[in-house]
Amino acid sequence: MSFRGRGGGGGRGGGFNRGGGGGGDRGGFNRGGRGGFGRGGGRGGFNRGGYDQGPPERVVLLGEFMHPCEDDIVCKCKTEENKVPYFNAPVYLDNKEQIGKVDEIFGQLRDFYFSVKLSENMKASSFKKMQKFYIDPAKLLPLQRFLPRPPG
Repeated sequence: MSFRGRGGGGGRGGGFNRGGGGGGDRGGFNRGGRGGFGRGGGRGGFNRGGYDQGPPERVVLLGEFMHPCEDDIVCKCKTEENKVPYFNAPVYLDNKEQIGKVDEIFGQLRDFYFSVKLSENMKASSFKKMQKFYIDPAKLLPLQRFLPRPPG
């Protein structure tokens, strides 16, 4: 029996005889390519993400509220020089209350904006212009990761 893919269950991939995945009979037992016998999740594994880790010990300034956009908010990034937030990184108020997660990042390299997908109990209209938001410093990447490497 061959095991391919990441396992079914969890709403991803196919379980036993459910299709799912990529169609066809690639994975054996007519499973539709990906999936197993309903074990495992789509991604991740044990003790990795997906659970509330609580607020970080320390937070640093991430950005300022600019305006609402549908159910999200748009913010101007004000991180320390040459830092970019991870996608899906939790965003906090100054009291370390989580308001949502980084969704999109857009704009110029050194002057960019980001949108925050708000938590279910938050409303985009409840924030004031120029209100500050914070992030765990471990959830920031160096800007150099996104720049072409110098030749040589």
